[in-house]
Amino acid sequence: MTYYEQTLDNSLFFRTHRSFIINLQHLNKIEPLEKNTFVVILKNGKKVPLSRTGYSKIKELLGI
Repeated sequence: MTYYEQTLDNSLFFRTHRSFIINLQHLNKIEPLEKNTFVVILKNGKKVPLSRTGYSKIKELLGI
């Protein structure tokens, strides 16, 4: 995954979790799952886990 994370354009792709990289253009919303855990909902309805570190980074990236 590190290879893809370094190879893909970081303005379009984001690593949400140890095993997941998403295309930010397909991001629909971020929802809380449980205490301090979040899930990314893509435009096609698929749910992708979002780590605590990933949540902090994506908030900063998206200016939330």
